[in-house]
Amino acid sequence: MASTISFQGQTVIVTGTETSVGKALARLFAQRGAQVVAASFGVPDGSRAIVDEINVAGGKVVPADVTFEDAAKAVQTAIEAFGCVDIIINHSDLARDSALEKMAEDDWESLVEAYLRASFRVTRAAWPYMKKQKLGRIVSTTSPAGLYGSINQSNLSAAQLGLVGFTETIAREGAKYNILANVVSLLESNQAAASLLPDTVRSTLGPEAIAPVIAVLAHISNKETGSIFETGGGDVAKLRWERASGALLRTDETLTPSAILHRWNEVVDFRKPEFPKGGAGIWDKLQASRLLPANPQGEEPQFDGKVAVITGGGAGLGRAYCLLFARLGAAVVVNDFKDPESVVKEIRSLGGKAVASNASVEHGDQVVKAAVEHFGRIDILVNNAGILRDKSITNTTDKDWTDVYQVHLKGTYSCTRAAYPYMVQQGYGRIINTSSTSGIYGNFGQTNYATAKAAILGFSCSLAVEGAKYNIRVNTIAPTAGTQLTKTVMPEIALQALKPDYIASLVVLLCSDKLPARGTGLLFEVGGGFHAQTRWRRSGGRTFGAKITPERIAKDWSSVVNFADGHADHPTTLTEALERFAVGSMGSGVLERIEKAKSTPMKPVQSSWIKRDVLLYNISLGARSDQLELVYENHPNFHVVPAFGVIPQFTAKASFNYPRLLPNFNPALLLHGEQYLEIRKFPIPTAAEVINSPELLEVVDKGNAAVIYTGITTKDAKTGEDIFYSESASFVRKSGGFGGQTKPTDRGDATATFQPPSRTPDLVLKEKTSPDQAALYRLNGDYNPLHVDPSISKKGGFLKPILHGLCTFGITAKHISEAVGPFKSIKARFSGTVLPGQTLLIELWKEKDGVIFQTKVEESGKLAISGGGARLYGAENARL
Repeated sequence: MASTISFQGQTVIVTGTETSVGKALARLFAQRGAQVVAASFGVPDGSRAIVDEINVAGGKVVPADVTFEDAAKAVQTAIEAFGCVDIIINHSDLARDSALEKMAEDDWESLVEAYLRASFRVTRAAWPYMKKQKLGRIVSTTSPAGLYGSINQSNLSAAQLGLVGFTETIAREGAKYNILANVVSLLESNQAAASLLPDTVRSTLGPEAIAPVIAVLAHISNKETGSIFETGGGDVAKLRWERASGALLRTDETLTPSAILHRWNEVVDFRKPEFPKGGAGIWDKLQASRLLPANPQGEEPQFDGKVAVITGGGAGLGRAYCLLFARLGAAVVVNDFKDPESVVKEIRSLGGKAVASNASVEHGDQVVKAAVEHFGRIDILVNNAGILRDKSITNTTDKDWTDVYQVHLKGTYSCTRAAYPYMVQQGYGRIINTSSTSGIYGNFGQTNYATAKAAILGFSCSLAVEGAKYNIRVNTIAPTAGTQLTKTVMPEIALQALKPDYIASLVVLLCSDKLPARGTGLLFEVGGGFHAQTRWRRSGGRTFGAKITPERIAKDWSSVVNFADGHADHPTTLTEALERFAVGSMGSGVLERIEKAKSTPMKPVQSSWIKRDVLLYNISLGARSDQLELVYENHPNFHVVPAFGVIPQFTAKASFNYPRLLPNFNPALLLHGEQYLEIRKFPIPTAAEVINSPELLEVVDKGNAAVIYTGITTKDAKTGEDIFYSESASFVRKSGGFGGQTKPTDRGDATATFQPPSRTPDLVLKEKTSPDQAALYRLNGDYNPLHVDPSISKKGGFLKPILHGLCTFGITAKHISEAVGPFKSIKARFSGTVLPGQTLLIELWKEKDGVIFQTKVEESGKLAISGGGARLYGAENARL
């Protein structure tokens, strides 16, 4: 790649310039000489801010603020203003989070419009210009939710993974014209996924660390195409598909569900994987399968009492599914808008139960209604209906696009949306969705089909996460079979040989309860007797940190795309995906980086507080209206609860990069373990301007975990006098084993654990928290949505939002100071969670010049704070 990344004389269309990433992209391209079309769809004057900024800086920019329907006008604007279009950045950050059973029609359609239709319209309009000049670079953005699925984001996951399929396909179409297309998955601080991360990690996930990656892929020197990358916080890695070695079975009547189950370990065996860029060579595998002996048989799954709905059930794959489910005892709804009756008659003639539904899959409620009205329930849904409208992108009309979308993607969503509440209510459901190798890998002339099929996979991944707690399993297949749908793209000999019956057995097995391991959220390629799981493979990547630039990325590109350095992984869930992929953070060099981080000064941060902030803090800890010294600023003894000293740390940011510092760092495995606080000025001022100076104290190696100790000194900005000193210990699972110190340096009470005496507590204090406690406490500056947004807390593994640990810490400190007297230091270890509304029991033991304490949750009896200790001012006058 080029040593200097310049876009002088090139025209770039950046969509989504109302967003922070869109602005950062437009700014970077303009700074490097590009002529920028700042597009904003559906947001009046959405581009105005960045257009004004670029104009002031002397750059070349024009706005294109139009509706989603008129997205193609952005290309017209580029041609009229600059005479060409060289680069397209398809970006949006629109989200409409909702559980599937509560998802409104507009929640679904608005995201399809923003991510899929708008990108299609812009790209289609620009294609003739790029084709004529034999030059084009297209980058589409997605997010971890799109690649891995995310609870309450099935619409977003569908739209964003659909954009991956779209981009992979145009990469195939554009290769011979030097039109290269790639995808970048962005981990940004405002995403729901990022809300699971600590503030210190989220602070690194700014748009300025994302834009350079996209710039490299948009540059004329880039040769990557059809590739997928992941970036955030200065980290960059590449993803590719990984296919298991799989199991090849003989294609005859012995290819049964039990035969596949017998070979299941091979189906999911990734010890010798393939890294495909297309289908599995099914025709060759079919020929090989015919030479195999009959498949061993076992006990077949039974579906007596279950009700299965099969869309597209009148012929081909759907018919094969219907017949096999019926033979194994299920009552079947044969849905087909043409001829469901013939299959119903066939099933009944064999003694099975079946009814017909000729409702369109776009009206999923009508499809599911047939099952509920005739059989009283729905247990299994196989979304199989499909059509083809294959054309090159420039020849694909809006109708071609919409027809395929409506049947494949919208039909899958609509039927699943209708069936899902019944499955939730009964605590059981099995859903099979149908993707395609075209959706996984892209395929020439199938932008509409590949988009829809990839989107179905994204939808499935999210729904698998969402449905797991209700025993609803969701899996996806990419089948290859001879059907009415494929007869236009397959030779006759292949159509006859690749029977739909050879697909049906896997579908039935996935809907059974016989799978030996995790059986949800998976993708399988199947056809010609071949069965294999397919998943993501992610390179170890490269960490560039805060100094990330296009030039640094280009210079070290080989590290970004290196899958053979021993650090590649295969994230299958959002939590796994959040693991940072910095190759330098693995193995050797950790101790050196820790020492360098310790010796590197961190930037002091100024902050201030006034009496209103004190009032808010006190009230957020449950101060009552009759405690005037805490809630009335004119009271002669007005003061702040001493634990207030932890609040300034919210403004201080670490200069080190967690994933660069530690091996195997996964932000989802980082916990706030301990908190220590010294009050160095008493009484604490109720208003002050201060300077907060953070520092990395040490990193302790616990073998299977690391403990990061950071300190913050808060000084009076005018006098330089110390007011507070605090230390936090963050426990990071799976980041140990790097050969570091195994115990923290003895820093007195800051690193001590206070063991409660064996006697009964000398005093037990009690406070019932408010159901609104967390919502109030976050106004102090800890805005992590984990504590207020139920959808986010569920992603963190909690049934409902939990109380901030520092809120429990503050309530405990409040009671200690009220009951015993003011303290000069306090230390606590966080041992468990508290739900707003639960009751805290604070147990105190008087010891020498202080108290030992622990805080329990009365309702559960579990510890929230353990090993606590506080040193008192004037211990001889303590009230305990």
